Amino acid sequence: MCCKPFCPTVRVYDPPVTVVNDVYHPQIVEVVHQVNVVTRHHCVPCEKHIYEYNYQDEGLSPSGADGSNGTSTISKAKSRKKRSKR
Repeated sequence: MCCKPFCPTVRVYDPPVTVVNDVYHPQIVEVVHQVNVVTRHHCVPCEKHIYEYNYQDEGLSPSGADGSNGTSTISKAKSRKKRSKR
């Protein structure tokens, strides 16, 4: 003990420090989104293919009786209408 002096231990208090421990809990908040639905109707052209058929018969007249040397054309268009009977 020749070189060390005796120093007693002293306790000093600082002012307290506040530490915040944040804890979060879910809270339901209803958010209402209003949606207006408008139904609009539109005409859109769509192709519908319709086919009309015309038939014609070509043939020879019997032995050239009409003066055409036996080559004549007979054209007939077929139709679905019924003929009236007389």
